[in-house]
Amino acid sequence: MRVARSREFVAQGRPAALVARVAQISRQAIYRRPTRPPKGERRPLDEVDRAVLEVARENPTDGTRMVAALTAQRLNEQPVNRKRVQRLMREHRLLQPKRSEGRRKRPGYFEVTRPDELWHLDMTSIWVAEHGWTYLNAMIDCCTREITGWALDVRCRADEAIAVIDAAVATRGVPAGTLTLGTDNGTAFTSKRFRARLAQHEITHRRGGYRDPESQAFTCAPHGVSSPGSASSSSAASGARSSRPSTKPERRSAPTSRPTTTGPTPGSPTRRRRRSPAPGRITTTSYPSGLSDNTHGVHATSPTSKPPPNSSTSRSREPKRNGVPPL
Repeated sequence: MRVARSREFVAQGRPAALVARVAQISRQAIYRRPTRPPKGERRPLDEVDRAVLEVARENPTDGTRMVAALTAQRLNEQPVNRKRVQRLMREHRLLQPKRSEGRRKRPGYFEVTRPDELWHLDMTSIWVAEHGWTYLNAMIDCCTREITGWALDVRCRADEAIAVIDAAVATRGVPAGTLTLGTDNGTAFTSKRFRARLAQHEITHRRGGYRDPESQAFTCAPHGVSSPGSASSSSAASGARSSRPSTKPERRSAPTSRPTTTGPTPGSPTRRRRRSPAPGRITTTSYPSGLSDNTHGVHATSPTSKPPPNSSTSRSREPKRNGVPPL
C-alpha cells in the first residue's frame, strides 16, 4: 500500500528520494515495475527516443556513448543518458556485435640466414639541449647488426617511420618480396599508412607479441649504445657489437713478482723505515750513545743520561717524607 501511494506522489512530481525517505521504503521499490510488459509490447516513444533512434541509424558504426553525445547536440545540449541509448539500440537491434580479436600471440622463432632478410625497427626518445626531447627511429639488420636506416626528429608519427623505410629500401636496393620487417605494437607502426607503405614495397610486417621484449631484442639493446655511424658494415660483419667505449672498470692483471733492490732508487728518499722489534726478541740494531738493548725489547738508559719522566727505572727508592715523594 505504501509503495503504490508513493508511486502516486512521484507521478505528481514529488522527489522520489524524499517520498521514499518519508514512507520508509527503498527507492528501488518505487522505480521497479510490478510486472513486465508482454513480449513485443514496448512503451511509446517520446521525442528523445525518436532522436536517439534517428542518430543511431544515421551513424551505424558509432557506439552508445557517441550516439548519446550526438543526440545531446541535436537536442540543444539536453543531457541524454547512455543507458537509455543502449536500451533503445538493443530493442531496435542497432547495436553492432563486438568481435574480440583475441590477444596477439608471439611471432615465434625466425632463423636469419642472409643479410637484408630480417630488419627490426624501433623508436626511442633522446634529450637534445637545443630542441628538448627528440625521437630516434633506428633500423637494424638482424644478420649483420648493421644500422640500415635512422632518423632523428622532433615528432614520432607514422610519417617519420615511413621516411626511414623509404630511405633504407632505396639506399640498399632491397628486392621486392625478400625482406621482413619486425616492429612492436606502437601506434606509428600499426597505422594504416605505415602498413600500406610496407605493402607497396612488398615487405612482410612481423609484429611482436604483447609484453614480449625478446621479439625486439635486436633493436631494443642497441638503442642504449648505438648512435649514427657507430656501427659499420665491416665491424658488424666481424661480430662487433658497438664501438662505444666501455664504462666498466678495466680488469687488472695479477701483480707479478719484481726483483727487489737494496740500493736507493733514483728520485726516491734515502730514509729507511725501521721496524719495531717483536716482543721477546733480541735485536742487533745500533742505538745512539746512552742507550742499550734489553732482552724484552725495552730501551734502557745509562746512569749518566737524564732519565725520562714517568720512567719506571728513574723512580727513587728513598722513603717518603710527610707523604711527599722526594724530588
